[in-house]
Amino acid sequence: MGGRRPGLIGLFGAASLVAILAGCWTAAQHGIPVTLWGRGIVAWVVGLAIALVLRRSPPLTSDRAAALLAATGVVLLLACFIDPGLDGVHRWIVAGPVRINVASAILPFLIVKLSGRRWAPVALLMVMVLLVAQPDASQASAVAIAGICLLASGKKSGVALGAAAALSVFAILAWFRPDPLTSVAEVEGIIALAWDRAPIVAVIAVGALAVAVATPLLGGVRSRDAAAAALAGYMAVTAFAPAIGAFPVPLVGMTISPVIGFWLGIGALAQRRRSS
Repeated sequence: MGGRRPGLIGLFGAASLVAILAGCWTAAQHGIPVTLWGRGIVAWVVGLAIALVLRRSPPLTSDRAAALLAATGVVLLLACFIDPGLDGVHRWIVAGPVRINVASAILPFLIVKLSGRRWAPVALLMVMVLLVAQPDASQASAVAIAGICLLASGKKSGVALGAAAALSVFAILAWFRPDPLTSVAEVEGIIALAWDRAPIVAVIAVGALAVAVATPLLGGVRSRDAAAAALAGYMAVTAFAPAIGAFPVPLVGMTISPVIGFWLGIGALAQRRRSS
């Protein structure tokens, strides 16, 4: 008999840790202080703990509880506009020395929780309006893909088709919004830094990131699991976006929000499967 296959959390944990360590090694080789790159490892440990707790927690079953969760997410995105932002861009809540990219941190979890909810199109459109206003083309595109995956799994109604079209339009609009932020080498350009120092590390980092992104669709996953497809779609878009714009490389780059966010999404998906 073959050995037991790694579960969702185990597979994602292994792949994401390799990606994070490749990024940390690269940052250290380029003189980035441990106080910066060490945060990624800490975030990975914290995220793993949260995912394990989520997997064993009872899922939200009532529409009221899920709606409250969605409303909380929208409020947190709105809170980004309290801070002056950077060059007119409002994506963060500042907590002491740490800037939390709210969308990266909460949207994977929210996407999984919206699966199967009749009012999901309303929540998704509210989120998209705020992402366009921030602006964040990467997150807007990722949510559009995730939302279309969720809508495609439900009843093919006029409302669903209209919502899918609106999500697409908002995603396109986000790319035309002014975004003056420049690329930071250890955040958006980490793959290029790895290639400069050791190409094999860059290859390992990209490969590990690809496996981590595909995790929701691997290892005994139900082919009709809309939440898994939506989460994988979201993660894939955010992983690819740095190739065409100044957006953080999730897991590999020196930013903790995607680490926590990906783990929250994986934990929510593991919880969903355990209860089904």
